Parts: sequence; C-alpha cells; structure tokens
Amino acid sequence: MAHSSPAYGARRRSSAPRNRLRRFVSVGQMLARVFLGYKQISYREKRKGAAWGAPRREQHHWWSARKFYETAIRNQGLLIKTGQFLGTRPDVVPDAYVEVLSKLQDEVPPESFENIKRVIEHELGCPLTDIFTEFDEQPVAAASLAQVHRAVLKDGRVAAVKVQYPGIEHIVDIDLANMSFFIGLLNKLDRSMDYRFVAEEMRKHIPLELDFINEGHNAERIAADFVDVDDVVVPEIYWEHSSRRVLTMEYIDGVKITDADGMRALGVDPADIAKILVFAFAEMIVKHGFFHADPHPGNLMVLPGPKLVLIDFGQAKELGDEFQQVLVRFTRTILLNDNAAMGVAFRELGFRTKRDDAAGYEQLGDAYVGRIAREMHESGAGWAEGAAFEQSYDDISKILRTNQLTAVPPELLLVGRVFGLLNGLSKTLQAKTNMLVAFAQLADQMEAAKEHGELVAPGAPASRRLLEA
Repeated sequence: MAHSSPAYGARRRSSAPRNRLRRFVSVGQMLARVFLGYKQISYREKRKGAAWGAPRREQHHWWSARKFYETAIRNQGLLIKTGQFLGTRPDVVPDAYVEVLSKLQDEVPPESFENIKRVIEHELGCPLTDIFTEFDEQPVAAASLAQVHRAVLKDGRVAAVKVQYPGIEHIVDIDLANMSFFIGLLNKLDRSMDYRFVAEEMRKHIPLELDFINEGHNAERIAADFVDVDDVVVPEIYWEHSSRRVLTMEYIDGVKITDADGMRALGVDPADIAKILVFAFAEMIVKHGFFHADPHPGNLMVLPGPKLVLIDFGQAKELGDEFQQVLVRFTRTILLNDNAAMGVAFRELGFRTKRDDAAGYEQLGDAYVGRIAREMHESGAGWAEGAAFEQSYDDISKILRTNQLTAVPPELLLVGRVFGLLNGLSKTLQAKTNMLVAFAQLADQMEAAKEHGELVAPGAPASRRLLEA
C-alpha cells in the first residue's frame, strides 16, 4: 500500500460524540449557520451591490470552510468523508474550501497506538509480536474510518496494516440515520427532485467500507482486471493476517497524486499520470463494469515509470451490462452533439420526469452534462471549470421548477462522484486528456474488436501501458 507520511506530531484523536442527538445538533447548527450566512449576504447584496457582496462572500467562504473542518474533526465519521470529497473539487467549490478541507486528507487525528494494538490483537487472535518483527506506532495515514501503519512481517515482507477505529460502526450508523433525516428535510424544502436515492445508496455502500474482507476482494478483482497493464499497480492482500476490521497488504512507498513537485522529482510529468488515471477509470467503467468509487488524492499514488497506484477499495461499484451500455451510448451522443439521441439515452439511464416527454429529457441531459462536455471538447481542456457547473446548476433548477424529476438512477451517485473527482484531479494535474473522449475512444475500440472477432489469446496476456492508449 502506498502512503506519504504526514506529520501528526503529538496530536491525538479526541473522543467523538456518540449520542445521535448531540451529533445531529452539532452538524445541523454548522450547516444552518453556513447556509443562512450565504442567504443573508445574497439578500443584502441586492440593495448594496456586488462590490459590497463579493468581499463578504469570500470572507464567509473561509469562515464556513474552517467551521466545516472543525466540526468534521470533532465529530469524525462520515462528515470527514464529505469534507475530503469537497476538498478535491477545485472545479466546483471556492478555493477557500479546497485549501481548508483538503487538509482532511492528511490531518485527521489518529487513534492511540494502545487502542489500535488492542483491535489488531483481538481481530487476529494473537499478540502483535507473534505476527510482526516491526510495527511503527505512528500511522502513515489516518482517514475517516481507519488508519494505516507500516509494519514488517515475520517473513520479511513490508506491510501496510489498515485498522478500523474502535466504535466507528456505531458512529456511522448514527450518521446514516441523521443523513436520512436531513435528506428528508431537503425533500420538503426542494420538491423539484426526490433525494432519497442518495440516502439509499449510501446506506448500501458505506457499511461495506467497514468490512475489510469485502475491500480485500474488491482489490483483488481490480488487480485481476489490470493484470496486463504495466502502469497500474494494486497492492497484494496478505489474507493470513487480515480480518473484517484489520487488512494487511503490500506496502508501496509512493508519492501522492497531487504532489506535483514530488512527481517531477521522480521524473514524472503530472499530465502523463492524469492520462493513466483517466484511461484506468474508463476501462473500469466501460470495459470491466466494476470500478473503484473513491478516487480522492489520499487513495491515488505515483511511482516512477510512471505508474499509478490505486489503494483503498472500500467503495467499489458493479454496473449491470444494460446500464453500462446505455452510459457509453449517452457519452457518444454528447460528443456527436445529437440532442435527440442524448435525450433518449438519458431516459434509458433511469431518469424520469413528471411530464415524461422527449423534449424534457433532451433539456435535462443537455443541462446536466451536454453543455459542459461541449465546452471541454471545444476548448481541448481535460476538465471543466467551476463556472460551467454553476451554469449547469442554474439551468437544471429552472427546468425542474416546471418538470420535476420523479426518479434518478442510483448508479449515478457513485459514477457521478467518480467523474467529479476525476474532473478535480484533472484540473490539479493540468490534464491534456478529455475524460469523455477517452471513454468514447475505449468504447469504439471494444466495438471494433468485437466486430472483427478479435479474441483474447490463451495464456498470459501481453503487457500494455495506458499511457500509450
């Protein structure tokens, strides 16, 4: 497993509130103060003008980001995951949020070694010294649900040991219940769309992140899918020292994907890594139908070569064949600028509107991604800027006021998350690879191979590089 070593110092993980009401009030107060602050500025700006509003809105960005960070650190659990996601979206959220919340990738206070040791020995059924000749007490990474320690096994293999925080399952259960309440409230405030699918998908996938056996199997499946690819690396799982709450795997010392200077020191061009990243996820979604659903910077590392290291497979998603095919077709219609076909594919993905008419699906498909995709394609950029997403949000809001969404495909929660994270990373890396073009290119190659009857030869597959795709 690849990790960069943050300087945690003497900072320790505090005891997070475990009472549902306390957690509800803490998060609810923070969200209300952030929301009402923006509302107040917008209301007064109508009378005082943009020159008055701009500096105050910027100031509120910073205050809100810091308040979110503090609340996440205090509450831990799912709020940290949410903050990590927002901190990787320079294409969507203001710079203040990116600068403050990106610290949640590296600055989550770790659990004490005494508690971590207790979990390992209970899970693996023996003293730490029976398994490891070395075990670093200071973690190399601390995240929302677990932390990782470097260790050396008795046979000399260097390992990354991922250990779940004690009591985190209870906290996650509370957070999921509170989230369901907030989403129910949102449904009442905004009747243009039913957001319950978000709660349902998270209730399905988040608990799986707490099952490290499931994560290990996900890692092995993706490793097998890339067995012939030289520039994608997945750490090997050491099953004999793993359990539901402890996952022991190969330790790979890599550079964080957002560390441009570190990459250049390895002789790696960040734009090359961006290309490998985009084509890796294109293959997972378009070709394999099974993908890593959490590609934030803490889960992506770089080795000389260049090579991309994928870690942390707690969030992974399998797509059905039919949805996968429609998604590819939808992508192609965008690139062909065929609005009528795009509207048909948009409905076939699983979207439903109150009117359920072709014109409505064309408008929504165009507002969701069509215009953003065209801007990317026409500019030649590998990412879309925040202004495009703001315009998309405004356009969608106008459409839904008169033609509400009655159904949203649940698969798009994680597919959309991946596209969003890749877009943010592409901007950070100054990518030259257009994601939609990469997806369509791969689909065309697969279709051509199928038409020509090209089959995979028996035996070991020939090695290839995504950088040369």
